[in-house]
Amino acid sequence: MPAPKATGLLLTAVLVLCTAATALAFPGIPRPGLLLAAGRTFAVSGEPGDGGLSLAIAPAWPVHERARVGLALFADDMGTSLVELTDPNDGTPLGTASDVHRWTYGAAWCGEYDLLQHGRWTGGASGAFGYWRIEDDVRGTTVAAGSALGLVLGATVRRDIGGSRELGFAVRFHKLTQEKSADWQRVDQYASAALELRWARPYGGN
Repeated sequence: MPAPKATGLLLTAVLVLCTAATALAFPGIPRPGLLLAAGRTFAVSGEPGDGGLSLAIAPAWPVHERARVGLALFADDMGTSLVELTDPNDGTPLGTASDVHRWTYGAAWCGEYDLLQHGRWTGGASGAFGYWRIEDDVRGTTVAAGSALGLVLGATVRRDIGGSRELGFAVRFHKLTQEKSADWQRVDQYASAALELRWARPYGGN
C-alpha cells in the first residue's frame, strides 16, 4: 500500500478538488464533472515491482458531447521488496520482513473521448501527459527519489447509474521517461486497472 504520506496527499487532493469542482462556475465556463478511481497497478518494470494500490481524482470539463479534458492527481504503488532476516550470531532464520517500498505520485493533464454508446453503456479512450515523482522508502523513510515525465493511454467502459453518476472500469498503460543517469533502478512503465465513480456534466450544461 502507499506510504502514509501518500494517503495524506490523496485525502488533501480529494478535499481541494471536490471544493473546486463545486465552486468553479464562472460565466460561460461549465462546472467540471468529477472522477474518483481506485484499483491496482501491475506489470511494473524494475524491482520492487509486484504492484499495489492505485488512487486518482480528476475534475474534467466537457468540451464536446463526447469529449472531456481535465487535471488528474494520482498516487500509484509499485510494490514492496521482502528480505529474509537471520540471527547475526548463529544465522537462525527469523522470518520475512518488508524492505524497500516504491510508489509514484503526481499530476497530469488528461483527456477522454467516447467512442461507443449503447443504451446506458459507454466505451471510450483516454490519455494523459504529466509529471511523476518516484520514491523509494524503507518503513517510511525515503532513501531514493527521482522525477519523470509520463504518458498514459487507456480504455474505459462505464454505465449510467442515474443522478448524473456513472460507474465504470478502466485499464491504463503508463510510460515514464526518467533521467537515465539516476543512480537507482528506474520505473520505465506499468499498467493499472481501476473502478471509477463519476459525476458527469453534460456539454453545454452548468
